[in-house]
Amino acid sequence: MIRADSGRFHSVFFIGTRMFASTAMRNTMLRKYKTDGEVYELLRSFEEVRISREEWKHAEHLVVALCYLETNDLDGATTKMREGILNLLRGFGVDLSKEMPYHETITVFWMRTAYAFSLMHAELSLVEKANGLCELFDKDHPLKFYSRDLLFSDLARAEFVEPDLHPLDQVQNSAQTSEFV
Repeated sequence: MIRADSGRFHSVFFIGTRMFASTAMRNTMLRKYKTDGEVYELLRSFEEVRISREEWKHAEHLVVALCYLETNDLDGATTKMREGILNLLRGFGVDLSKEMPYHETITVFWMRTAYAFSLMHAELSLVEKANGLCELFDKDHPLKFYSRDLLFSDLARAEFVEPDLHPLDQVQNSAQTSEFV
């Protein structure tokens, strides 16, 4: 179950993105996952550091985020995601004292995106949400809100920074009321 935090749904992340709404559309979209069990197996492989570095791609990040949001509020899910990514990086053999591939702004951005998507599509099953989230949001989606310079800065890597191109809450009402922009 998704829990709202402070009434803020972060639906702005859907600006300029075509959302799926109809059953026909859902049936024709790419289905990476076929069952909730497959989704939860991904979560287990992440938490147990069994997923390989080659398998840990953008879609897998999104689906794990969605899983955490199913049972935690946004802050709790974000904390679990952050800790899980750092644990996974250590499992990959990354010396976090020498290099830091973890990126706080990108993690928070995607957690808020997954949260808003899940709230807006509460009627969907977990597997439908997982497939829909992966279908709609490519890895470059944050660049609709952030300039490259800001997003890939040392500051944005170390801590969450607000975007410089489009404020995250500016179009919240239009995203909630429109027929899937």
